[in-house]
Amino acid sequence: MPKVIAVCAGKDRQKPKTELEAALFVKGKGIYGDGHFGMGERQVSLLRSEDISQAENSAGFPFPPGSLAENLVIAGLPEDLSPGQTIRIGESVILIVVEKGKKPGEPHSYDYRGWCLLPEKGYFLRVEKGGRVKPEDAAILV
Repeated sequence: MPKVIAVCAGKDRQKPKTELEAALFVKGKGIYGDGHFGMGERQVSLLRSEDISQAENSAGFPFPPGSLAENLVIAGLPEDLSPGQTIRIGESVILIVVEKGKKPGEPHSYDYRGWCLLPEKGYFLRVEKGGRVKPEDAAILV
């Protein structure tokens, strides 16, 4: 079963995010305290842990949680998620996939030691129902 490996947030969008023990997801806004809070539909960024591991193997060094500007790291999700798919996390949080990666030509202002996965491998999600998310929470495709 897919599960949350890490949940991260950061006020400054030009710096890595900080791994948290738990985060409050707010409907229609994103993660409370994150730099993207309340900014459009791409409220939460997600990377699959499998994609991070593959990049670590290629790079030859680890990517700490949040270092790639991701809010969520989840293990066990399928490689391709489609816009409109629903992910339920823990007991109450419901996220809707908005898009995969970034739009062609859209700038990405942050990388970690020259590496950036969100534009091609990442997903952007909208918070449909809020609540608390913490590592080890189940992540279920609905």
